[in-house]
Formats: sequence, C-alpha cells, structure tokens
Amino acid sequence: MMASVTAVPREDAPLWLRPWSLDEGADRARGLFAETFEGEPDAVASAPGRLTVIGDHTDYSGGLTLATVTPHRTFVAARRRDDEAIRVVATRGDLVDGPSTRWEGALSALTPGDDGWPSRVAGIVWALAERGYPVTGLDIAVDSCVPLGTGLGSSVALTAAVGRVLDAAWGLALDTEDGAVELAEACFEAESAYVGFPCGRLDPHTALRCEDGEAVLLDFSEVPPQLTRYPLYFHEYGLRLLLIDTGPRREGWRDAYARRSRAAARAAAELGLPSLRELKHDEALARVAALEDTPTRIRARHIVSESMRVRDTVAALSGLGPAHDRFTEIGALMLASHRSLSSDYRVSTPELDLAVDSAFAAGALGARLAGAGFGGCAVALVRTTALDRVAERVDADFTARGYPRPAFLQV
Repeated sequence: MMASVTAVPREDAPLWLRPWSLDEGADRARGLFAETFEGEPDAVASAPGRLTVIGDHTDYSGGLTLATVTPHRTFVAARRRDDEAIRVVATRGDLVDGPSTRWEGALSALTPGDDGWPSRVAGIVWALAERGYPVTGLDIAVDSCVPLGTGLGSSVALTAAVGRVLDAAWGLALDTEDGAVELAEACFEAESAYVGFPCGRLDPHTALRCEDGEAVLLDFSEVPPQLTRYPLYFHEYGLRLLLIDTGPRREGWRDAYARRSRAAARAAAELGLPSLRELKHDEALARVAALEDTPTRIRARHIVSESMRVRDTVAALSGLGPAHDRFTEIGALMLASHRSLSSDYRVSTPELDLAVDSAFAAGALGARLAGAGFGGCAVALVRTTALDRVAERVDADFTARGYPRPAFLQV
C-alpha cells in the first residue's frame, strides 16, 4: 500500500527503481519503529508485491492465473501491547488515502469499512480475530519499496507483511505451508469483508505462497485455490521481465473493477453456471458468443480466453521444445492477453497501450498490462542484453507523446 522507492537516476536516462535488500528493508522498519515508539520491536517481517505473468481478471471467476512475486517488498516491525490500542506509523501514508502517516485505533472499535491505508492494517487484525486467534494491542511501523497503485499488489504487500509480523509477534504458528494458506485467506477476508472491495484471491495467495525465482499456477475453481509451482528460469536463458510503471491508476478504477466483477457473475448466471470456469473447454467460447448483451459477452470472452492463454503459457514454460520457440510463444500469448484486456475487458489506457507497443517495437518478445489495469504497470519479456534499449525506447516514446516519463523495474 505505502511505497518509499529508491530511484537510480541519470540525467535524460530511464528511471530505474531498485528494490531494497532484506537487511536494508528490515533496518528501515526497525529504525522507524524506534523513532516513533521507542525501544525494539518484537518482530520484523516482510511480503513482496505480486506480478501477474499472465491471467488477469480470472480469479473472481474461478479461472487460472500464472503469477510471481517482485523483489520489491513491504517491511513491518511490530510489538505487542498490554492493552487493546493499535498504533501505526507508515512512511508514505501521506501519499495514499488515509490519515497521513499516523493512525490509532482499538481492538474493540474495529469496524469494517474503507478508511484508506489503515483499513489494510486493521483488516488483517480483524480477520485473524474473527478466525479465533488471540489478539492484543500493537505498535506497528511500516516502510515499503513496492511502487504505489501500479498493479503490483502494493495493498496486499502491506496486508500480508502485517499478517506475517502478527504471526511472529503473537506466536500463531502460521509459518508453514498450511499456515500460509490460512494467512492468505485471512488477507482475502481483510480486503473483501473488512475493506469491502470485491477482489479475488490472486494477490494474497501469490504474495504469501510464491517463493523468489518461481511462478505459481493458481487454480481458483476451489477455495482455497490450488497451487502448482514452476521454476521461473528466464534469467538462465538471458531473459528478464521488465516492468514499465506508467503512473497511478485512473480515478474511479475501483468502481470500474467492481462493474467487471459483476459482469462476470452475470455472464455465468445467464449461462446457468456458478462461475465461468464451469464451461467445458471445447465449447466455452461458442457458448459465450451466444450471450446477447455485448458488454457481458466481451467481458466473459476475455475471462474464458485468458484462462486458455494461461494453460498455453504453462505448457510453453514447462515444455521440452527449443527454448527460443517456447519463449517466442510466451511473448505472443502476452500480446494476445493485452489485446483482450484492452479491447474486451476495456481496462487498458493509452499509456499502457503505448508501453506495450513501444516495448515490442524495441525488441521485447511480448508485453501486456499487469494487474487490474486502468493505469499502473505493463510487463515485457525482454532479452537481458536489450533491457536498456527497450527502456530507452519506451521512455523516449512517452516523452514524444507528452506523457509523464515512466519508471522501470526488473524481475
């Protein structure tokens, strides 16, 4: 949710945002804690952002997603209190919705609702209490290098990091695979039930269950989602995922997201199904094409075709054919995903379209918007030797169009 990003600028050169090391991030959280509350925290923990390789807007329809985590993380330090007070400081709280950088509440006064960034902290405390875990008051300090509002899961990085530090401070014994699933479900409840945002389960189950250097295939046809791990070995073949931050999401994007979630549910209901995932693979597109309402039809078409692209991407990633052919196929699937998100789901922006087109023209194997859309990041599959060239081309094209210059990250 909050972000304090260290930039590496060179005059007239693309702006690269580097992640903090685990030690640097933990030291920042400890320093903020000591400065604000005095003394040492009981625990320090962190959680990464989420990057969708392919498969956006599928999780709330029982579909498939292939995702990984960012090296950029949110870091949290916390200490138990003997009373029910909750005191939180967040370095960049003044950059997002909420009461600037400080917030205070109480366990007995936690009430569901969206009050900005403090709701993500209060929400996970509430969700764990609702699940029967013993809770106490807390002092909490938050610092982060996950960019804000860019489709990289900055909100879930906050909620998940707070969840992990509460696990350590309260001794909840959730530091196992089963515990990660439990904590991910609590984070989902914090966002969906406490904050009230109609999200899916993609973000928390990626942030809390995916390890560095791997991608996870999440199957949302069950609760909790099934997870299959795949090595993300792009680095070994001279490739990187280049993230292009085109700027914050548009005003009103949450309402637009909710409308698309409702359209997906409406499409399933009109087809007589609990979710679009229930469509048989060989007849899915034909049945969707029969829907009469155009917005409902094209939204459903994206969801169904996107899960197909996820399957094809996983097959290419884990296949045994020539590496160049498989990576070229993955790039083509990314481009097809972006076209669907832009034309059928209508969640792209001129800046995201330009980022995708410019990256591909400069030599990327493929590119697509990442996350919910309406602004934020695009992701491109790029040869390591071409990273600077692609970033420079995108940067120059944005300047030529009169857009704010983008920032760049690597995974």
